[in-house]
Amino acid sequence: MKDKLKQLHQKARIARDAAATEAYGAALAAIQEGEVRANEDFSEAKVLAVVEKEAGKFAESAAAFAKAGREDKAAEINERAELLEALLPEKLDADAYPKLVADAVEATGASSMRDMGAVMAKLKADIGPALDMKLASSEVKKVLG
Repeated sequence: MKDKLKQLHQKARIARDAAATEAYGAALAAIQEGEVRANEDFSEAKVLAVVEKEAGKFAESAAAFAKAGREDKAAEINERAELLEALLPEKLDADAYPKLVADAVEATGASSMRDMGAVMAKLKADIGPALDMKLASSEVKKVLG
């Protein structure tokens, strides 16, 4: 994924595509900063997590501009979020979460909210970047709460 991002960033720079250059550049910078701080090369899963986080930052900024009535700027920033989101794997359908959570609860032997961390860790390890953490966490809370 990191190599793909570098290639996309270079193509965007050559094509003088400001939105794509900024989006891919921000993701690459965040990955590099994280690797330097951790003093290790990131795995594919960590790279995907960073890309997802950067896409979320752009989406939050776009929402803030939209709320302030700056639709032009919101659309511009939202384009950057969409470019990064296009690189991410498809999220699981919401209908899949009850069974996945039930299986993870059974596998971890969770019985109360104190065990939520173990269940979430199991889900994240099994499913990876396709997991929507918000949907998973609300389903886990329903089952354990």
